[in-house]
Amino acid sequence: MTSILRKIVVAGATVVAIAACASARVPVHNYVDVPIAAKTNPTIEQVGRAIVNGSLAAGWQANEVRPGSIVALYKIRSHTAVVDIAYTTKSYNITFKEGDPGLKYDGQTIHQNYNDWVENLERVVRTHVNAL
Repeated sequence: MTSILRKIVVAGATVVAIAACASARVPVHNYVDVPIAAKTNPTIEQVGRAIVNGSLAAGWQANEVRPGSIVALYKIRSHTAVVDIAYTTKSYNITFKEGDPGLKYDGQTIHQNYNDWVENLERVVRTHVNAL
């Protein structure tokens, strides 16, 4: 009986491990046309500043390429992710640009942690731009 129970436990652990590996990659979550619900009519410069400040508050490094375009970088442990943030005074997009090989990006799917990082970035950025 002990041998059978051991085999069942090992088989169950194997199934869980395989499921965990399979779920480690998920579709990349990009944010497109997220509306800015500011209380005022912000300028493009104010929106850019709010996005940079929100990115920094979320732990990302952000650099404005030009008005309407920011590149943000996130480093954690051995991973690096880079996103493009395109914006107007009415909305913004956050889209995956590149990442290190450990993120296992294949053009459509990526390591599941990336989506958590970018979800947090979007939430903090939204808070900053909507406070304008």
